[in-house]
Amino acid sequence: MTGAEYIAEFLARVGSNHVFVLTGGACAFMIDAVERHPALAYTCFHHEQSAAMAADAVWRTTGKVGVTMATSGPGATNLITGIACSYFDSIPSLHITGQVNQREGSAYHGANVRQSGFQETKIVDMVKPITKYAVMVRTVEDLRQELARAYSIAASGRKGPVLVDVPMDIQQMQIPGDIMLPSELPAAAESAEAVTAALTATLSKARRPVVLWGAGIGLAGVENAVIDWLTASELPFVSSWAGLTYFDNAHPNFLGQIGVYGNRGANFALQNADVVIVLGSRLDNRQRSGNPRSFATGAKVHVVDVDVEELRKYRSDGYFTSHLDFRDLPHVLENVRPPKIDEAWRSYVVEMKDRYFGKEQSTSALRLNALSPYDVIRRINELIAEDAIVVGDTGATVCWLHQVFKVKRHTLFTAGGNSPMGYALPAAIGAKVVAPQRQVIAVSGDGGFHLNIHELQTIKHHNLPVAMVVMNNASYGIIKQFQDSYCNSRYTASRDGFSLPDFGHLAAAYGIGYARVESVEQITPDLFQGNGPILLDVLLSEHTLIEPKLEMGRPINDQYPYLSATEYSRGNRFVDYPRSAEFLKVLDDSDPGRDRNAGA
Repeated sequence: MTGAEYIAEFLARVGSNHVFVLTGGACAFMIDAVERHPALAYTCFHHEQSAAMAADAVWRTTGKVGVTMATSGPGATNLITGIACSYFDSIPSLHITGQVNQREGSAYHGANVRQSGFQETKIVDMVKPITKYAVMVRTVEDLRQELARAYSIAASGRKGPVLVDVPMDIQQMQIPGDIMLPSELPAAAESAEAVTAALTATLSKARRPVVLWGAGIGLAGVENAVIDWLTASELPFVSSWAGLTYFDNAHPNFLGQIGVYGNRGANFALQNADVVIVLGSRLDNRQRSGNPRSFATGAKVHVVDVDVEELRKYRSDGYFTSHLDFRDLPHVLENVRPPKIDEAWRSYVVEMKDRYFGKEQSTSALRLNALSPYDVIRRINELIAEDAIVVGDTGATVCWLHQVFKVKRHTLFTAGGNSPMGYALPAAIGAKVVAPQRQVIAVSGDGGFHLNIHELQTIKHHNLPVAMVVMNNASYGIIKQFQDSYCNSRYTASRDGFSLPDFGHLAAAYGIGYARVESVEQITPDLFQGNGPILLDVLLSEHTLIEPKLEMGRPINDQYPYLSATEYSRGNRFVDYPRSAEFLKVLDDSDPGRDRNAGA
């Protein structure tokens, strides 16, 4: 078989049987081999970035490694944003790029020129910082070894994307021998016994414990064991956004998602704990805020993670850390003795959940007599199937989505670390292609939706029944809210200086169904049960805010709109987070939850 045919057979053997492509001269042989293989299929995209985002969705949806193929030069470089999505969120994906014939390359001529062959680009050097492994193969034996090595690396330890660059001459050469398959790589970590002892020691004196559930639990496939442990131990827990998809959010011990846009009750509980156990979360600044010194100031924080580099960053924070292969987490938790929880803490946790869980509302929409994005998301949550796949984009929309959506058996995800505009549409296509039996909903803002709008043709071409919800506030809402706080409400480039199309006309141009939504009652079950794609244009006021939202300089338990002194004190019952005199000067005592857009 040729090198191209070898790649196709390898993909079939490992079960990555769908490839997302945009063709070109340097990858045409490989895509042709995919088309000719009886166990493989391909989907064409109109931009390689979209193909990479679709591949990112494959693991999140099915637990299989997503695959792209792209040509050299601009085809390969266009993959970069999607590859970064997978890298920052620890999602395994395999990107196979074509490269110019080696005899045409700059290395062959022995000169350090910028480019020798047409569209020759050193893609391996470009993507190394955002991949676990990237390599250009130079012989057919290289291809056999490096394809297996790259796949193994992608799916082992802390998972992530890999790239294999294949020159055209290697694609056409004959390869003798059988397929070399990937093997599971051992993870260097502490022993399960050592981590068990460390966690037991941390919890031994805990009276106000909280567990922070991170995506690493689900990525390792151990979510059921962790839920069983939390249930048996009666430990209250909170979650990162990326962790929400891995458990039923109606669990009685669950208090909500935390962070800058977190649930107030969940943030209060975490900030008032005396021990915080972090399982598989990297605690980025959207969780701890830009000032990590204000995070859980009264607690002993113990972070358990598969990536030792993530643990090293806590040296100056005084956190306890454990380096664990999360496949061993069930064994560890089985042997960790649960703490004795104070009754006052149990009562407090119940109070915080009763007061804040599921109670998010848009005071700005109420004042403006406009549609509330929270009501829209709740309505969608009620109407779609319990196993539906819901993909969030970025900006205000992804905040509204994660603040109120409650996972039952749904799959809920976004590209949380890279968070590019335009992610949801191609990711939803990828999800629908590999899980055609499930409902798929893409939730985007009007600005973000436009960045990969060309993929409406991909949806139309395959008549994919994807519901595309566009939260249309005629602006970049999250930037406007930032400008309200720090730029005296000058909406430069967030509203002023750009425009967006009529989405009804746009849907008609692509031959896609369209519904204009001006009230919650207009969102009906049939919109999600059709046999083809539909665009739901949800009309919001441009002044609709994210509520609550942290502002710079405050701890995560003191979000805007600001609570009254009495309610703030009630939430901080165990640990004091004082508001400075300078800060108090900016608060309007008569209306602590004021809306800065009241005069807009």
